Amino acid sequence: MTATTGTLADEVWRLMTAQGILFAVDAPIRQTLQNLVEFFVARWQRDPESVRAELEAALAADDRFTREEVNGQVIFVTSRQGRYVPRDTTDTHTFKQRLYEPEKPLPIDDLSVVVSTSRPAITTVEPVYISDYWIEQARLIAAAKAAEQAPVTEEPAPVAAASERAPVIAEQPVVEAVPPVDAEPAQVAPVIAETAEVIAEPVVVAEPVEAAPAPAQSVSAERSTILVVDGMAIDLSRSPAEIVAKYGPALERILAERLEQDPLRRIVSFGRMHYPEASLISFGKNDLRKIRDYILERNEPLLDTEIIADLYYHNPRQSDYEGFRFSLNYRLSREKDFEFVGVEGANVWSTKGLPAIGSKRVKAAEMGQLTAYLIEGFDDSLADQSVESIVTSGSVTRLLTFFEWEFGVLPLDAALAALLPKPVFPDQRSAVLRFESPQHFSTYLVEVRYPTGNRGGWLQGLEDFFREHLVPGALITISRSEAVNVFTITYEEASETTGRLLTLDEKKNKFAFANMTFYCAVDEDLLPEQNRYGKLRNLKAFPMGERRKAEMILEHVCETMGERGGSREQPVYRVAFADIFMAYNVLRPASRSFLLALLANNPAIAPDPAAEGVYLFTPPQVETEAEVAEEEEDLPIQPALRRRSGRYIEEDE
Repeated sequence: MTATTGTLADEVWRLMTAQGILFAVDAPIRQTLQNLVEFFVARWQRDPESVRAELEAALAADDRFTREEVNGQVIFVTSRQGRYVPRDTTDTHTFKQRLYEPEKPLPIDDLSVVVSTSRPAITTVEPVYISDYWIEQARLIAAAKAAEQAPVTEEPAPVAAASERAPVIAEQPVVEAVPPVDAEPAQVAPVIAETAEVIAEPVVVAEPVEAAPAPAQSVSAERSTILVVDGMAIDLSRSPAEIVAKYGPALERILAERLEQDPLRRIVSFGRMHYPEASLISFGKNDLRKIRDYILERNEPLLDTEIIADLYYHNPRQSDYEGFRFSLNYRLSREKDFEFVGVEGANVWSTKGLPAIGSKRVKAAEMGQLTAYLIEGFDDSLADQSVESIVTSGSVTRLLTFFEWEFGVLPLDAALAALLPKPVFPDQRSAVLRFESPQHFSTYLVEVRYPTGNRGGWLQGLEDFFREHLVPGALITISRSEAVNVFTITYEEASETTGRLLTLDEKKNKFAFANMTFYCAVDEDLLPEQNRYGKLRNLKAFPMGERRKAEMILEHVCETMGERGGSREQPVYRVAFADIFMAYNVLRPASRSFLLALLANNPAIAPDPAAEGVYLFTPPQVETEAEVAEEEEDLPIQPALRRRSGRYIEEDE
């Protein structure tokens, strides 16, 4: 079956317009020649080459079709109204250009002609917007006046460096990027303070005073450099990546300062994210009560994404999701009943009434004093692992001491600080992370308490994991995961081992040894086994308030763990440093450098010259009761209290 040229073109046009029946009248409808050939070959049962030739001849002769070739493929284009004519998108509107760049600008001497200095009727602080055109005109006029007043010399003056020139400062307000009025508030996403797009308030550099014109290359390089605060010059001719790498933190700090100085508070901030205040979504008291009840119902701190998904049924595919999320975090940050315990990239919220994470046997104030040695310069956790290796590998390996195993805490030393995320806010007290054990398929909430003032930091919440699967001296590894708030904790497994290890009897408040079976690899020097460290049972289980006295604990450890010598009146205890470190970490956490400093500064302790790593402790003499009574007999007799008018004199009391 064949068809004439006109009939074939009409049939193809009807076929293509039927496929684009929902298109606009002037919208292009495209179809490949290969698809058309396959369609008519199956319909006519003819040779594809002859069908192709007829189609090309018929469509080429019809004005309703336009032939295109894309990547070697022939495509025919038409529309429902006939021949497809592309739209003309040329913008002929030049009002904006004529407004900001007039052909005949008014003559000005300074910016006072453009900006009125008269006081408005309404006493409100309103920002004044100055076009870049007028600022450029004022700069050129100032440079021309300076060139006219400068003395003319025979030789041209050398071009001064950008940091040596006297800048002409244009006083202008900070102008933030506010969305247009007709934009929908819900569709405006928060802007992260990435320094690649941060524009600090520039200080325009004056043109150098020269008798002869400088080369064109120096002028272009000079105009591409701006000065910001603190005399920092930025060369805008560099790539954005180079500018961010060199000036990123400084530009981010400048942006935060400028937004904070805005009297109208048009841009609000949450961490490193900024958002227009007018586009915030409001949350009332009912919303806050609903969020608080849901957190208490879950009985643990929750992510903002969980709150949004479970209570408001929002998902990240919605256009207003990021704006809704920012509004929720900003609103909760201004409420006293909620506390931010998240990290960068995971906004976690806690509320009053949730159970405490970790052991209640150690108070936060006491633990902060016990770990204060970390911020006093006695942190030697980076002796085996450097910060670079921790960041590269994403894991930290350390040994457990008895105190850490007993109470489920870990001091936040430099090694863990390099692995764990930093606080988002300067006044953030803690962060809640999730530790997963792939060896036992269990999950634990861990609270990271950051150091503040003269108190150190620590991790708490691993008491159950330590007591169920580990013993003191075990080797553990903490590693990052794909989520910023999730970490994994593992240990090196070993064959079954049974021994009598040190434990703390809570009822009797004393140390004792008990049979324990464990399946982890341990360090023999830190394993409190009875055969090697039998004297540990004689340690006193001091209250936590007493354990913060480092010198007193050290003397008690030396007296308990040492071998007694000397005389009865003046005993001398000989103790090895390994025993001191072992027993001291039973009562409180300490590093080796901290113990060495305590031993060196204690006048009653001296190193044994006969053996390295051994110390001699000579306790100070204690006065007997007879000596005290003899001293009291030598004291003069105190006068009796005098009375005046039946009352004691206030000084006598």
